[in-house]
Amino acid sequence: MPFWLLQEIGSALGIVFLLLAPTRRRTVVRNLSRVFSSRSAVSRFRIALRCAAHFGRITFDFIKWSHAPAATFERMVRWEGLENLAEAVRRGKGCFVLSAHFGHWEVAAQRMALDGFPQGMVYRPLENRLMEEELARGRTRFGNTLIPKEGATRGIMRTIRSGGIVDILLDQKADLEHSVIVTFLDLATPTTPSLAKLALATGASVVPLFSYPDGSGYRFRTDPPVPVEPGDTLTTLTQRYNDRVSREIFAHPHLWFWFHDRWTPRKRRSTGLEPSGPETAAE
Repeated sequence: MPFWLLQEIGSALGIVFLLLAPTRRRTVVRNLSRVFSSRSAVSRFRIALRCAAHFGRITFDFIKWSHAPAATFERMVRWEGLENLAEAVRRGKGCFVLSAHFGHWEVAAQRMALDGFPQGMVYRPLENRLMEEELARGRTRFGNTLIPKEGATRGIMRTIRSGGIVDILLDQKADLEHSVIVTFLDLATPTTPSLAKLALATGASVVPLFSYPDGSGYRFRTDPPVPVEPGDTLTTLTQRYNDRVSREIFAHPHLWFWFHDRWTPRKRRSTGLEPSGPETAAE
């Protein structure tokens, strides 16, 4: 089945899922109402439909991407800003890729590995063993490695100290006890400061990455590193990371995963990524 047809089917089924799954639909509508309170309900529901279509598309086409040969990635996935990541890696202190559940981050990660920039991907394993095995195979076949979120700090530090790259998606809900309160999409939001703590401790660069549909393929962009300013703390750096992600979501709201209940804090649950002790400030 060609990509375009698989994507059309996935988009249609994504919309059907939104319309027929009331609990998920309420989450999407509630999130959009919080963030875009000044827009009409009709305008917000259009975003919801486009969001459902997009995530139906990428859910279905990842089945094909997980088996596609390298030549297909080179032909259908364009990378802009490669020099930003390459320069960060050349520093020799390792590099964090700051991303979110936005666009098609999975395809971008595979194309990066093909171009000689494999990543350690922090993830939470799925409960379905067969689905987890298939997803893991697709993610790692070009050289990426997986770092389970439970107890992830050791794997992250090992990768960074070897000068490698670690991909972290910062837009998921966090434990209130282990969070700092910063704004995300202009709303006060508990956010884990783990990335800020790791960046300050290691000196590794933090390079934002965002991806977008491009016909039947995708394009993605790596931006210059988010700077660490003198006097930065875990809170100020985490806010800067959130600002960078928020800016992209405001520009392309349908590409973010509004199905996620981002603003309800997770119950206390140790992940191995939470910081401990007082805030660290940059010198």
